[in-house]
Amino acid sequence: MSGILQNLHQKIYRLETIITEQKNPVYATQKKYGREVEVYYYGKVKEEHEFQILVTHFDFSEEEGTMDKFLKKISYLFDEIECRVDDEGNITAIDNLLFLRLRWTKIQADLSETHKGEAVDRYFSQISDLLEDEKKLIDFLGSYQMFGLLFNGLLQAFETKKKRESPEGFTEIMTPVKEGNTMSLKISAENLEQTGTNDFRGLFVSREDQLEEGFIEVKKNNFHLKHSLLWIG
Repeated sequence: MSGILQNLHQKIYRLETIITEQKNPVYATQKKYGREVEVYYYGKVKEEHEFQILVTHFDFSEEEGTMDKFLKKISYLFDEIECRVDDEGNITAIDNLLFLRLRWTKIQADLSETHKGEAVDRYFSQISDLLEDEKKLIDFLGSYQMFGLLFNGLLQAFETKKKRESPEGFTEIMTPVKEGNTMSLKISAENLEQTGTNDFRGLFVSREDQLEEGFIEVKKNNFHLKHSLLWIG
C-alpha cells in the first residue's frame, strides 16, 4: 500500500469546478461550484479500498436563478457516499446505494411541490434512471466534476507513464515526475479527435506522500471547464 493511502484515514479537501462559456467573441459567463469534502479511508478489503465521502459545505456562484436553486437542492443528494475503489483509482461499487435511492424519493417529493413542468420531469427521470443503474452512477460519481479528482491514479504510487481510457472517448496519459519528496503527476491526452474535446490537461502534486493539490482543464468548443482540488486539513 502506498504512503498516500496510509495518510488518507481522514483528510479534508476543497473541490471546485469553474465553467466559463464564451457565448460570443465579446461576452462570456462564468459559474463556480465549490465543496468542502471530508474523505475517510477505512482500509483495504478483498483487493478494494473502502472510502466514505462527506460533503460538509457547498459554495455556489452568486448568480442564483430558479434553476440554480433547484440544482443546488439536488446536489445535497450526493453529499454522503460510501464507495470502494481499486488500485487504479476507479470506483468499483457504491455501498450506500439503497440510502441514496430512499433519499432521492424524499428530495424529489419535496421539490415536486414547488417545481413543475416538462423540463423538471425530465430531470427527475434522469436522476431516477441514474440511481437505478449502478454502473452509470459509478461513472457519474467518478467524473472530475464530482469526486474523480480524489481518485486520480495517486492511490498507488507508480514510476512509469500510464494510460487509461476516459469516458469521453479519448486516452488519458499520466506521467509521474519525482523531485525530492515531491511527486507531480502530469495529465495529458491523445486521440482527442472525434470526441468534441479541443484540449485536456492536468496536474496533481503530492509532498511526502500527501496529495496536496491538483487540477484538470477541459476545453470544448465554447466551454472551458476547470476542476481543482486543494488539501485544506
